[in-house]
Amino acid sequence: MNKINVEFKSGESRVNPLQACTYMLASCEVDGEQVELYSEIVVKDWCDEHGIDFEDEDFDPEEIDEDVYPVLRKEIVEQAAKYGISEDALKFWWD
Repeated sequence: MNKINVEFKSGESRVNPLQACTYMLASCEVDGEQVELYSEIVVKDWCDEHGIDFEDEDFDPEEIDEDVYPVLRKEIVEQAAKYGISEDALKFWWD
């Protein structure tokens, strides 16, 4: 069985343009329709909520990857379930 590859990347937010975010993205076909699974966390918002100094010159966005990964993963699994896609059909970056 071919698994659906779920990307784990950083880039510009779709929701808040010009803001850095970390996101997961997967595309697949369900019943002949193209489906996109997408979840993002804006880095500055995450830092503000968790007391991390986003403006610190030593801040490295990769330092929060271990914390945001499970949050994004959970959201992707929930989205996939709405389309009848099981968690086992998803191939996550760190799994």
